[in-house]
Amino acid sequence: MRAIECLAAALAAGDDYTRPVNAFVDAFRRASAADKERMVEEPIAVRGPLQGLVAGAVSALCREAGIAAPEWVAHVRSDEPFFAFPARGFALRVRLMIESPAPFRIRNVFVPQSFLLRA
Repeated sequence: MRAIECLAAALAAGDDYTRPVNAFVDAFRRASAADKERMVEEPIAVRGPLQGLVAGAVSALCREAGIAAPEWVAHVRSDEPFFAFPARGFALRVRLMIESPAPFRIRNVFVPQSFLLRA
């Protein structure tokens, strides 16, 4: 699965958007270095909440893998704060804003610190 396909699946999944993102994370971690670069080469060209979420994941995963993140991730973000979990209460929103890893936070996307941890 490529990042652009992950985004399309997340957009189509509605409230279950984390499922394709998790599948992308798993596929990226299993891929060879060359395949990882192919998975993220096609740019996401628009801004939005799920676009920022996928770009944050790509940025974090590339850093984890020791490869350069594609240039397009620097331009993709959510215009409005986006909480990847239903954080209705003020305390939970503040917690997510503090603990969200930098690749997400700089894109105005707020996730738990453990968002990319998989069993």
